[in-house]
Amino acid sequence: MLSDYLFYVLAIISAMLLVWRFATVLVKYVRTVSSLNNDTQRYFALQSEKVAWFKKHIQYSPIFGKRHNREFQLSQAINVGTLPTRLQLLFLVGYFATNIAFCVITIDYSGTLKQVAALVRNRTGVLAVVNMVPLFLMAGRNNPLIKLLGISFDTFNLLHRWLGRIVILEALAHTLAFLVSSASTNGWSGAFQTTFKVPYMLWGFIVSSSRHRAE
Repeated sequence: MLSDYLFYVLAIISAMLLVWRFATVLVKYVRTVSSLNNDTQRYFALQSEKVAWFKKHIQYSPIFGKRHNREFQLSQAINVGTLPTRLQLLFLVGYFATNIAFCVITIDYSGTLKQVAALVRNRTGVLAVVNMVPLFLMAGRNNPLIKLLGISFDTFNLLHRWLGRIVILEALAHTLAFLVSSASTNGWSGAFQTTFKVPYMLWGFIVSSSRHRAE
């Protein structure tokens, strides 16, 4: 049910972007047609104060004093990508919070450790797979969605990177929840023994415990 809700969230966001894109193209077309036989064009010289404020303080404004689309490094060896704008940050924080909420809500924490860990395991595993759908759709430099939605490649790449990080975190939480659930009855040695003996669990453990980065 929650995975369906996450798909609904992504569908609503995509629909909003399409409506915004259509409205932008329509306004540009109307302005072009209206300006063909108009030498003054005074109507389009008047700017909307609300739209100008939104673009200045939210849509194009950097988070801090530094400009956005600038590389943000924790150290010389760790590069976490580029700095988002305030609007991009609001979207990322909201989507990340939605994923966290979907992983933990409606769980009966009064149950046994095995039961709670099993529910968290299922939630995080399913949501990690669900997030792989937009992750793969947003991959590629020549993605047709970039032109269709009117989003720059830098923005598309930034969202793609952070979706990948969300998938990694959920995969790690899925692996940890499985180990906790199994260790609650068989002990940690039994949990790891099961993980290493079952082939699909072994490969899942290897994938979720490592990160391959291709630039």
